[in-house]
Amino acid sequence: MKPKPPLPASLADAESDFQKLKRQAMPAKAEESESNWLVSYADMMTLLVGFFLILLSFSKVDSTVFESVKKEASKVFGGEYKVPFEALSDKIKDAIESQKMGDQVVFKQNDAGVEIAFRGALFFDLGSAELKPEALEMLDKIIPVVSEQAKSFGILIEGHTDNLPIVSKQFSSNWELSSVRACSVLRLFESRGFSRKKLKAVGFADTNPILPNTDGNGQALPANQAQNRRVVLKILKDFES
Repeated sequence: MKPKPPLPASLADAESDFQKLKRQAMPAKAEESESNWLVSYADMMTLLVGFFLILLSFSKVDSTVFESVKKEASKVFGGEYKVPFEALSDKIKDAIESQKMGDQVVFKQNDAGVEIAFRGALFFDLGSAELKPEALEMLDKIIPVVSEQAKSFGILIEGHTDNLPIVSKQFSSNWELSSVRACSVLRLFESRGFSRKKLKAVGFADTNPILPNTDGNGQALPANQAQNRRVVLKILKDFES
């Protein structure tokens, strides 16, 4: 008789071999499971990014808030912050200086745009809403600059008066006077090709003074009243008609 082939040394040895084989196979399965999870996660993130991009496309960016964020970010991270609309402001200043009337104009520059306040006596005679020749000459210098640098911006024109009651057959109150003065400037911009949808005129009468019209005893302050009689031109990037 032929001898039987030798058996494993013991059942324990056989069990040990089986466990080794099992442990060798498990990492591959775990790796495969982890890989599948990452693929699903990446798909979800891609869908979320696409969703938020769609939302962004329907949103309107507030340039004022955006500029504020840029300014703060430059402080935190040490970058250089460029003042917005600086080129526009400088060119308008140059146009006004060429007329030698810089002392009659006050500039303000902020994240929304450029604001120019013209003293009322520069633009109009007392109680009148007809632009003076020197006002027309100055605006003829300013309007081409705005057209070149900020044609897509909106133009808001504000009319302001002092607290003196108006005595006129044409205007029954300072409300009408301030509104018509603002409209006189607006029509000039419109005649130079600016879209009506980008223009707005508002009359404030004496409701928004920059200085007190009277002292504590109620006495008129003529110098302050002269400052309050003004036309304000606001060139705004974000504009709602």
